[in-house]
Amino acid sequence: MSDTELKSAKTIELEEKEKNNKVEQMLYHTDEIISVMSDVAKSYMEDVSLMKDEELGYDRNSWMKKYGDGTSGSDENTYDVDIHTIAILCEQVRRFGRIYYDDMKNKPILDGK
Repeated sequence: MSDTELKSAKTIELEEKEKNNKVEQMLYHTDEIISVMSDVAKSYMEDVSLMKDEELGYDRNSWMKKYGDGTSGSDENTYDVDIHTIAILCEQVRRFGRIYYDDMKNKPILDGK
């Protein structure tokens, strides 16, 4: 294979990869979801992972509705608060095997069941 043919083959391959990446982005929004998941991981590592069980054993969704920015969506901190909520919910699932909801008040969550 000549240098020109090799260069042409590499160009075609690169164009095909770029086309596939564009389709991937349109269908799955991979760059955006990776960015969101990266922010969740950062919140998890910096804020949530060292929380005590007692600090995590509450209904975060209910708390957000009552005190957080769960309804207005206009607060400039909405994104960060929502990212933190996702990190808390992930840690509840990891640590307790489920997300805590208020209707579970009489059920012990700290036993991991």
